[in-house]
Amino acid sequence: MPDFMFMICLLVGAGGIALALIARLLRSYPLAFLGMVVTLAAGALAFVEGRILLGIYWYVFSILSVIFAVLNLYKNKRWAFWWSFGADVGLVLAAVFASSPEAMDNLEGMGLIEAAIPLAAFLLIGILFNLIFNVIVPKAKHVNKNERKHLTNVDPLIGQLVTVVKDPEDGRPARALVGDVDWAVGAFFPGESFKAGDVVKVHQIKGVTMLVSRDGKDYRQEMRNKRKAEAEAARKAREEEKARKAAEKEAKKAKPVKEKKPEPAPVVEEKKPEPKPEPVKEPEPVKEPEPVKEPEPEPVVEPVPEPVVEEPKKEKAEFVPFAVRLQGGDDFLKEAYNELKSEILSYGIKSRVSSTGDKFRLHTKTYVKMVVAGKNLKLYFALDPKDYKDSTYPFEDASKMNAHKDTPFVFKIKSALSIRRAKVLIGDCAKKDGLVQGEVVKHDHVKDIKVEEDE
Repeated sequence: MPDFMFMICLLVGAGGIALALIARLLRSYPLAFLGMVVTLAAGALAFVEGRILLGIYWYVFSILSVIFAVLNLYKNKRWAFWWSFGADVGLVLAAVFASSPEAMDNLEGMGLIEAAIPLAAFLLIGILFNLIFNVIVPKAKHVNKNERKHLTNVDPLIGQLVTVVKDPEDGRPARALVGDVDWAVGAFFPGESFKAGDVVKVHQIKGVTMLVSRDGKDYRQEMRNKRKAEAEAARKAREEEKARKAAEKEAKKAKPVKEKKPEPAPVVEEKKPEPKPEPVKEPEPVKEPEPVKEPEPEPVVEPVPEPVVEEPKKEKAEFVPFAVRLQGGDDFLKEAYNELKSEILSYGIKSRVSSTGDKFRLHTKTYVKMVVAGKNLKLYFALDPKDYKDSTYPFEDASKMNAHKDTPFVFKIKSALSIRRAKVLIGDCAKKDGLVQGEVVKHDHVKDIKVEEDE
């Protein structure tokens, strides 16, 4: 029978393992650190009891479990989960083999085979499960991600011919009507554009956009050939210009040939007739000069100084806190704020309201920021605007502003359609870090809003 101190050692170790498992379920890394401390205490008791190998295993596996748990919970590293889980399994197996009756007579607590099994379990779970769930399964999902078992109500539209009813304008795509439903029209093949009256073929449905083509042909190769021909023509023009300049340069270097000037013809002097003497005129009497009157000096007019008009000082715009703007907005603004905040909170993201807006963060990352601009709600997402350059979303790029460098994608809420699109963007932010959506709880967040100090 094991002695009393060894039983306490096993109980303390079991408590540390339980805390590590609870920390993983609650996604709390402070609890994971507490579990490591308790397991290290159990390892110290194992050393006191003379079970050296058991103490070493508990020290090593508890530290590895906490390191990988922090990488999984705090850094969102998926592969770290299975290594942390394997360390917990190794802790349990080490305790089981150390408490067996055959191990009581061994000073270190376990035999050679029993000592190798916890380490083998740790390596097997870490390598095999990571290979299955992080390599094989994602590749299989990637291959079959477009295969759906059940058809949706938009699948019958694939392959149909529809007519474009509205030209693209102000950066917005063309529109087409299918029954009573208004669809945005996008090009399935790059380089195509459409206008009202065009009959097009539907290839794919992406959100609220139909990806269509004019006649089902891919014009990308023709565009490549056209660009290649233009590049070749530009290259030849550059070479001809270069050759022309070189020829002019060579012509300037060559010495010019001097032309012989014709000799001038001999000049024959003509005899001029002698001038006749002119009659002598009598000198006219000299008139005395009239006295010159000095001009009278003009009166000096002193300039009258203009009155100085003081410019009115510009009054600074009064700062209106976010809570006041939100509570003073219309019903649509409040409903949009309540609905989108409930959607964000369903992913486990935390909210923090300040005088400038509502910031949604998890750990150290900011996913979404909400502010009130005029009479509309404006959202800043942690998304790259370049990824949505060819989409139908009317967004703005705030990446040049330091205050929004982490959330450069700006989206305004103006209608029910923009609310649905904002939910899709919220999902895109969460899926980047593997966040899973839970239940969406409807709540009146406007009434509960409290203003805190800015960070």
